[in-house]
Amino acid sequence: MKLTNAYREKLSKVVFKKEGRVVGYQIDEVRLPDGKKATREFMMHPGAVGALAFASKNEILLVKQYRHPVRQFTYEIPAGKLGKGENPLACIKRELEEVTGYRAGKIRKTVHVWPTAAFSDEVIHLYVATDLKETRMNPDDDEFLELVRVTQKQMERLIQTGKIHDSKTLIAYLGWKSGVL
Repeated sequence: MKLTNAYREKLSKVVFKKEGRVVGYQIDEVRLPDGKKATREFMMHPGAVGALAFASKNEILLVKQYRHPVRQFTYEIPAGKLGKGENPLACIKRELEEVTGYRAGKIRKTVHVWPTAAFSDEVIHLYVATDLKETRMNPDDDEFLELVRVTQKQMERLIQTGKIHDSKTLIAYLGWKSGVL
């Protein structure tokens, strides 16, 4: 069966919608290409940004923090949630300084990704940040972060040993390393 954009037009109605402080949840009733009805549940997210930030040619900044949903400390590229109507470039500049205490002299967008398109509308805009100038960390009141500096070799070791599971971090680093991004 060939799928077309007509599939998107078969949305029939919103069954349930609830908005939280950070994300929302929605259930839609849809008509499938074969004419049958089904429901689709998904999380609504305002979007996010992340940056592969280079403190020097060979030194990358990571943020270590506890992530409650996975009950573990994670190593991630500096990142943050978009504010309502916020431009992604303005957001990554703000977030980079807030969570690392550095301002980027150069920042380049590489790609935007849907980390979990099967159940969320979240989009993450990824950047590479260089020529960093030290300022001051200013995390949110409920953020407890540790700034970690790693070499490319250490980054690859963290990936190979399963210490990095975060999708935006893997995409940003491996895309940059391969030259694709």
